[in-house]
Amino acid sequence: MATTLAGRKLRFSQSIAIQVLIPVVVIGLLALVSMLVSLLVTLNTQHDAEAINIAGSMRMQSYRIAVQIQQSVQGSVSMSQLGDLLAEEQRTFSEKLYQSSIARVAGQSTEENLKHAYNQVVDNWESHMVPVLLSIMSGQSLSKEALSAASQDYLTHVTEHVRDIDQLVLSIQQNTEDKIELLGMYEGLSIFLSFLVLVFIVMRADQNLVRPLKDLVRAAEHTSVGDFSYRTYYEGVNEIGLLCSTFNDMSASLARHYRKLEDMVDEKTSQLKRSNQMLDFLYTTTQRLSEGIVSREKFTDIITDLKRLTGIPQLSLCLTNEANADTYDLILPAGEQHDCLIRDCVNCFMRPDSGHQTKGELSFPIEDSSDKFGFLYVNTGCHLELESWQVRLIDAVVEHLASAMALQYREGLNRRLMLFEERSIIARELHDSLAQSLSYMKMQVARLMRLFDRQAPEEQIREGLADLQQGLNAAYKHLRELLTTFRLKLDAPSLYHALKATVDEFDRQSENLDVLLDYGLGHCPLSPNEDIHVLQIIREAMTNALKHSQGKRIELRCERGADNSAIFRVIDNGIGITANPQKEYHYGLSTMEERAALLHGTLDIRAGEVGGTEVVLSFVPEVFS
Repeated sequence: MATTLAGRKLRFSQSIAIQVLIPVVVIGLLALVSMLVSLLVTLNTQHDAEAINIAGSMRMQSYRIAVQIQQSVQGSVSMSQLGDLLAEEQRTFSEKLYQSSIARVAGQSTEENLKHAYNQVVDNWESHMVPVLLSIMSGQSLSKEALSAASQDYLTHVTEHVRDIDQLVLSIQQNTEDKIELLGMYEGLSIFLSFLVLVFIVMRADQNLVRPLKDLVRAAEHTSVGDFSYRTYYEGVNEIGLLCSTFNDMSASLARHYRKLEDMVDEKTSQLKRSNQMLDFLYTTTQRLSEGIVSREKFTDIITDLKRLTGIPQLSLCLTNEANADTYDLILPAGEQHDCLIRDCVNCFMRPDSGHQTKGELSFPIEDSSDKFGFLYVNTGCHLELESWQVRLIDAVVEHLASAMALQYREGLNRRLMLFEERSIIARELHDSLAQSLSYMKMQVARLMRLFDRQAPEEQIREGLADLQQGLNAAYKHLRELLTTFRLKLDAPSLYHALKATVDEFDRQSENLDVLLDYGLGHCPLSPNEDIHVLQIIREAMTNALKHSQGKRIELRCERGADNSAIFRVIDNGIGITANPQKEYHYGLSTMEERAALLHGTLDIRAGEVGGTEVVLSFVPEVFS
């Protein structure tokens, strides 16, 4: 093999790449020369059209000057106006003649006719036309006879001047046509030479490339149907010859490896099918664990599918009743349901930490960083071991089970914590309001009993009864407020809608009082707990303003502070607030302060800037803290 390849080393002159490269380089050079010539001609003619247009405008401008002079002779234009017009026309004509594309084209051209025509226009302008215009512009008080003579002099030379301009346009046109004709000659020669080179390339390609490639295609067709006996005929000392020889060697090698590849494909197909089944099983397991409460039936379905997919003879799931407990519930695949025969979970040999497992037994703990929820027991028998894909699948299932059970366990803890917190709030509210009121009334009853025992005067007894009646009324009133507070729900989809509903409610309750909302918080998300506390404080503040302010307007302003704080202001235009607003049997203000403390914020009750009362609640939401 090595000797054959060494004998086929290519000579530089016989390489197909070199034989094709040389004509291609020639074609490339011809194309490059053609493009360069085209570029030069394009660059050299890019101002010709502009020069022709400007020359045409110069011709029209010459006639326009004559018309203006004639109008002045006829009296239609005054001498001062004629002077300004002629000065502007002279300046414009001079710019076109000396500074436009005409001057550049004439300066860059090698044609003598074009240079001569341009110089002729310049000479005629400077020697005949400009003096006439200057004589008219310099004489502001010319007589009509002198102006008529100057006009006649201008008309005498304008015909020759326009004829020179026409000759200049013709010279520019001929110069451009000569350039285009030269470009056409170069393009034709380039096309002819490129055609000759292409014919040479086609002939060489057919002999050394097309025919051998057709033979290679036939060999490839035989190989594609499994026939590796076909051999190519071409033996040239070049790349195609080397390719044909290599293809023949490759066909012989493919015949040896074809059967091996078929076996490998069958094996990979089996692995891919098993991987798809594993992915489908894991997806189904994730769906089962994420839909609702994780129940015993779901665990049974999961380990039943796991046993069917892995083919493990014995598989069982042991789960704790509570986290970190030593009592397990045995869950078996469907059709194998029976009670645990060991009945000793602490000393069970199936536990991961038992140390009594034999060959073929393995337990996978179901746990997270802080809690243990049980284990998955696997028994493959003494003569079998778990394959790597089985171990990976079981690990994934165990991880999903641990995540689902940990999530359910923590959700239960959160619900219990929320229940305990709500009960603590209710107990505190009852203690700070009804319990104190009832305790006071208990003392009043004891006082009345002593008054009756001493047969006190009727006035003292009535005074005690009045105090007791006032305390009962205050306790009953506060009980109704507590019931309203405990029944309050945040049914609105956001805090804004809840505040809007509250403002509308208070606005309907008061006939002679306007309740307004100015909401400027923007994107300031609050937690549900913060929403409830804010709503309670605002309702209490607006209730106090409605009952005690005697004002005509209550405004609720919501805004953002500089430190991402949320600020809520309840402002009324009433009679204001006393220095010590706390009253006996009234606990609304103290409850508002306690709720503000739970929000880690501040509650400020003060007189308004223009009268009335202002209640300001300020705190930083949890999302920004």
